[in-house]
Amino acid sequence: MTKRYLGLFLLILAGELIFSLPFHITRFFKSGILEVFQISNTNLGDAFAFYGILALLSYFPGGYLADRLPPRKLIFYSLLLTGIGGIYFATIPKPAMLPYLYAFWGITTILFFWGALIKYTSDWGGIDQQGRAFGYLEGGRALVASIFSSIAFLLVYFFSQDSESFSRNSIQLVILFYAITTIVLSFLVLCFLKDKTNEKTSRSPIGASTNINIYPIFLISIIVVSAYCGFRSIDNIGLYLVEIGNFTPIEASGFVTSLSYLRIISALAAGFIADKIMSVKLIIRLFIVTILGQSILFSVHPQTFYHSLLVTGTLIIVFISIVALRAVYFSLITHSYVPSHRFGFCVGIISLVGFTPDIFFHSLTGRILDAEPGIIGFQNYYLVTMLISILGLLASVNLGRWMSSKRSFKEASTTNH
Repeated sequence: MTKRYLGLFLLILAGELIFSLPFHITRFFKSGILEVFQISNTNLGDAFAFYGILALLSYFPGGYLADRLPPRKLIFYSLLLTGIGGIYFATIPKPAMLPYLYAFWGITTILFFWGALIKYTSDWGGIDQQGRAFGYLEGGRALVASIFSSIAFLLVYFFSQDSESFSRNSIQLVILFYAITTIVLSFLVLCFLKDKTNEKTSRSPIGASTNINIYPIFLISIIVVSAYCGFRSIDNIGLYLVEIGNFTPIEASGFVTSLSYLRIISALAAGFIADKIMSVKLIIRLFIVTILGQSILFSVHPQTFYHSLLVTGTLIIVFISIVALRAVYFSLITHSYVPSHRFGFCVGIISLVGFTPDIFFHSLTGRILDAEPGIIGFQNYYLVTMLISILGLLASVNLGRWMSSKRSFKEASTTNH
């Protein structure tokens, strides 16, 4: 039992820290990155596009590898190479080099890592605790993100020369903190992570065949695309608060860091609820809440205290619903009658489609925000994210109908026999 939870603990650490260098720093300290590196939203969005392209090319072969190779060495090399990239990032390279660095990270964080992470987690949960397993993963990752971002925020706070803005040295210190931590973790994984999970655990529902039905995989891919766009939209909360909410950059980073603690509770709660009412039913409700929140952000300008209070509360609610979506959407795979030996393959397909926002989202939204600076740009931004969420809702409803018909067919077949 102890070894089982140690493996999950290491996977949780690895599952969050491997993405800290390409994503945490820009999420929590975006205005500082733009200032220190002397780049625009568009420049940063284009760098993320390079990450997305290489990540996209890595998902499918990564899923193939996850079905055939043990996770320990795959994850070790992923963490080690990502951390080495972070050491280079801390030198504050020229803006022209950032796309190449993010392209490198697109390979190191996905090819050997992603499929192994998702399959290990699903193995850990078994058929009856899929929501809980992914809830533990996401909630644990949220805790890791909150703890490490809080440490990073304190480093910035104490080492910045100005209490209202970021210094070059403070940003370098934060990058080195994440890079060194990632490298150290790679060796902990190499030494302590077991290559095999519980082999007796079944992840396929009773009655699952050896063939893959592409229709539910397609719908899950659309759900992941939509939810992942929502998750990537969180990266601009701090910028919104600075440009529209009259927060200082330090105050905005503090707010986003504090907000990240809600991810822990939201993910854990989503996992337990998903096992009680079915993941797809929870996901439908979460998309509805997200759409309502994004419609408020699209239509309200926080000019008065009450408007500001409404917008701040809405940001919190949208954040909670989005991170809850992220916590449970991969639990849909097992309940879509995917055969156990093809799980990594299906993760590869879904990730190949579902994480395409890594290519286009930051580049697209960076241009939206730069085209109409101020409130108009952010209203256009939330309009786009709302439309994407509506697409996710439609896919969720259709997947729910498919699952219901599949269960009815299985029950009828069992009764007849």
